[in-house]
Amino acid sequence: MSPPTDLLTLDVLQANVTLLAEKERLEREQARLLELDRLRTDFLARVSHDLRTPLSSIIGFAELLQSDSHLMAGEQNDYVEAIHRNSQSLLALINDLLDLSSLELGRLPLHPAPVLLSELVADLRAATQPVLAQAGLTTSWPNPVPLAGRSAVIDRRRIFQVLVNLVDNARKFTPRGGQVAITVEPKDDEMRFSISDTGPGISDAQRDQLFRPYANRTDAVPRTEGVGLGLAIVKAIVDRHGGTITLERRSAGGSLGSGCSFLIRIPQPPPAVSP
Repeated sequence: MSPPTDLLTLDVLQANVTLLAEKERLEREQARLLELDRLRTDFLARVSHDLRTPLSSIIGFAELLQSDSHLMAGEQNDYVEAIHRNSQSLLALINDLLDLSSLELGRLPLHPAPVLLSELVADLRAATQPVLAQAGLTTSWPNPVPLAGRSAVIDRRRIFQVLVNLVDNARKFTPRGGQVAITVEPKDDEMRFSISDTGPGISDAQRDQLFRPYANRTDAVPRTEGVGLGLAIVKAIVDRHGGTITLERRSAGGSLGSGCSFLIRIPQPPPAVSP
């Protein structure tokens, strides 16, 4: 015998009330978590900013002592060099935290403008080639002839930061004797940058978390130090340009050994039409 219609209606109403109550609870919980995330990001930004001032003083005093190194014994010079080196590493980490926090809070404005690609590549080479050579790596740089007079509309400082980060990432994960290749390709509607290496590559498991903050590559050999902010910042800057960054090359089956190739694509405005 079927239950009366009014009982079925009552059950449906009660179920709807329960669902609405659960929906409201989940929305409140979501709002609470979003607020906690905002407060965390804001806290990191404030702390990172406050830490930079005393750390800059430490670096400045260390450089002052290095300039008068003839007044100190050899062992004391080593101590000052260690202070300076580690302070620079700590400052780089603080800057990464500050950049990531600013990006998450939408407080990192971009200033896109036409940038000569030949000058960008020359500055990138000057900043990274000595370190790559010291690491025993062979580097392939873009041919300057096709880039002569060509420009891209980008935030120069931030894209330079992206490229330096990716080149340094290639250096970290490429053994001595390996190769790093940088290519720059201006297209009609987009700008392309790629950084490739012959390091150990990235497995499928690590690939899924590659651009997440605080994610470290635990499958790479040799292992490297770091808290996993570099690629997250790279992606955030590229995203702010309306572009994409992808890991283009993998070995068959997702195994390691084929190296990495990161491709950046940044859309470009159409060329101005003369009246």
